[in-house]
Amino acid sequence: MSRDITGDRRIEDDENYEGADLELRDIPLPNTGNILYSILSSLNHNIANFYAYTKFRDYLSQNTLDLELLQRSMSIHRDFSALLLHTKEELVLIYPELLEKTEKLLFKGGTGTDLIDYTRKMCKLVNDYKKLLHREGYLPDLRMQLSMDDI
Repeated sequence: MSRDITGDRRIEDDENYEGADLELRDIPLPNTGNILYSILSSLNHNIANFYAYTKFRDYLSQNTLDLELLQRSMSIHRDFSALLLHTKEELVLIYPELLEKTEKLLFKGGTGTDLIDYTRKMCKLVNDYKKLLHREGYLPDLRMQLSMDDI
């Protein structure tokens, strides 16, 4: 009885798969049809986690709190940088003052060393930027769609 390298599972002769690991072929590729939704989903998740840690900071050790807040702040920074770079070209002529403020905060600093204060400024800018994206039609207003579907 001969067995192949994948254990009990036999590979059919008519399958044409040339990947390095035969077991990985069944994993579906991620759906990235709308990259803005992916970035915003990650951004919203990280902002919610950041505020949850700041709310319950009295119950955590200082080392744990510092590590978690730093990780969340860096993730917010990364996601918002991706969002800005993804949409900047189309918005640069419409809202130059917001983009200038965004770039200053993201890339030039100028907020001091207070991590919590810096991230709160970043979160306010994220909200302003999301409103701008909704206004310009990059993102549909899901609240309006849900209420219209219920009728």
